[in-house]
Amino acid sequence: MISDTRKHTLRVAIAGGGTGGHIIPALAIAEDLQRRIGTHAIFSDIEFLFFGSDYGMENKIIPEAGFSLKTLPIRGLSRSISSTGLKHNLLLPFRMVRSIAMANKALREFKPHILLGTGGYASAVPVRQALRNHIPVVLQEQNSYPGMVTRLFAVKAAQVFLTYEDARQYLSGANTLMTGNPVRHTLQGSDRKEAAAYFDLKASLPTLFILGGSQGARAINHHFVERISRYLEKLDIQVLWQTGKPDFEYCQRHVGTNNKISLVPFIKDMSKAYSLADLMVCRAGAMTLTEINHFGLPAILIPLPSAAGNHQEHNARSQEKAGAARVVLESELAEGAFLPLLADIFTNKDKLSEMMKASKALQRADASKDICDNIIRIVTTSGN
Repeated sequence: MISDTRKHTLRVAIAGGGTGGHIIPALAIAEDLQRRIGTHAIFSDIEFLFFGSDYGMENKIIPEAGFSLKTLPIRGLSRSISSTGLKHNLLLPFRMVRSIAMANKALREFKPHILLGTGGYASAVPVRQALRNHIPVVLQEQNSYPGMVTRLFAVKAAQVFLTYEDARQYLSGANTLMTGNPVRHTLQGSDRKEAAAYFDLKASLPTLFILGGSQGARAINHHFVERISRYLEKLDIQVLWQTGKPDFEYCQRHVGTNNKISLVPFIKDMSKAYSLADLMVCRAGAMTLTEINHFGLPAILIPLPSAAGNHQEHNARSQEKAGAARVVLESELAEGAFLPLLADIFTNKDKLSEMMKASKALQRADASKDICDNIIRIVTTSGN
């Protein structure tokens, strides 16, 4: 057990990356730990060292948030059968050896009290090496079907923080705790009128928010390009549509000008978008679902079929089981069932209200606090 901890700086290593779904929870936890140190915690100061891949979006997001980042030359396995994919996979063992050496060196120099793993291929090496160096490890799992890193190391972790109860069945023998998935404190509600003006839409009209993620979702975009005019003819709604940058010009060219559609390549202020939305159409990535539950938004979820382990459909089915969403598989988009589904939800105020309540019920407002409390508890009792 650590004695006289007021004299100590809490040193926390955090490993995760590749996608925002792994990075944003890591940042939310780090920022909450910063706020707690010196006021609600027994440490007087705190230092962080993030681990990520030199290939992932963490290279931009983590430094912009003000944290130190150690990048490793690790990559995920390529599923491509091209010569480029083959070369990529042949280099993996060399990248792995180098990443292990770099992670070991960084851990020895930083001497963390604990390492938090939030998933993604970038977290595997730091988690493994922390365990080998007898550094306590905690894992934060965002998905209903746990990612590979969580499944590999859950039993050896001091604690595994879960977002979905459904994940427990895959982690037999692990010390799991339901906490929910944390969101950053910057994600707060906005005034609806202000949000509508921001997107040049009306506050009085029900709003369908089509969100494919920062890169868009081609199948979703193509579906709505072909059918959006008919949907607007049949339903008294307006549409906020983030196309993603790759598809923006294509969507703009085919949709044209319509005062009931706000077409944008990327939305930086997501708080305003969520505050205007009445119903979402989106993928089922963990962070997206956490954010829409945070705002109590119902959704029609179209899981990404190529997601690892089909985890997006697992996530979507958990939301559907709770009554917060309806699931439409990408293969079902062309079958003509989408308009009746939209009409059923938008014209039935009781159904929309029930879905909103169910979505809000999935929110875990104390997710970050619960995780931080347990991190501090584990550190102070581990003797590390």
